[in-house]
Order: sequence, then structure tokens, then C-alpha cells
Amino acid sequence: MRVLDLPFTKRLGITKSELKPYLLRLQFSNENTNHIGTIHGSASYSLAEITSGYFLNTNFADIADDTLPILRNASIKYKKSCVSILYSKAKLIDTTLDDILLQLKFKRKCHATIEVRLYDPENTLISISEFEWFIAMQKSKA
Repeated sequence: MRVLDLPFTKRLGITKSELKPYLLRLQFSNENTNHIGTIHGSASYSLAEITSGYFLNTNFADIADDTLPILRNASIKYKKSCVSILYSKAKLIDTTLDDILLQLKFKRKCHATIEVRLYDPENTLISISEFEWFIAMQKSKA
């Protein structure tokens, strides 16, 4: 299943970003604010985690339906509060897309760490996260 099709993602209102180079966005609304009127930490964490899954989905689109990604570890550092739309960017840490594909082809499993950064519309850094995924090839469906 694609992460943007998950009911939780839809309930949060996370969508593809219309601005490049951002991947996804979370609209600012009363439903995702905290007691001081800024975006709730759990809402911004959700955007970051969903972005890491989206990054996997889009970069491994040809094999995404044949893999089983499991989130193993996550960390987030909040830099600033936000009272507007949040945008996300993602990148691999300490590996490449080609290395992951080779590991999946020959070992049928791998680990990948994805860094996600969240920004406001003025490109101010809001948070930095790391998500460590265990990815395994699913058994053949034949």
C-alpha cells in the first residue's frame, strides 16, 4: 500500500507538496495544533515519518509492492515551532539507492536510514528526524 493512500495519512491531511524540492506537506489547521496554537509535535512527527515512507515508496516504486518495510527506530529534534503549513524533504544517510537495491536483490533484506527535514513556507528549518527502516523482500506470491 502506498503511504498517501493510508487512512491515517488522509485523516491528518498530509498531501504531496506543490512546491519543489519538497515532497509532502501538512496543512496548518485547528485540528493539528497544540495548547499554544502551534503545530502539535505529534502532527509534525507524523509528517516526518510518513515522508520517510513516501521516500521509500517513490524511490523504489518498481519493487515497493514486493517489499515489507518496518520502522525500527526514530528520532526527532525540534528546532522551532510552526504556525503555518509544514513541508518535508528527505534523503538517505550513509548509503545509496543502488546499494539498497543490491542488498535487496542478493540478501533479500537491508537497513536504510532516512533523514527528514521539515520547513515552514519561508524555508525555516522546523525539525530534523532520522528513521531507520528494516526492508525485506516478501516471499513470492506464486
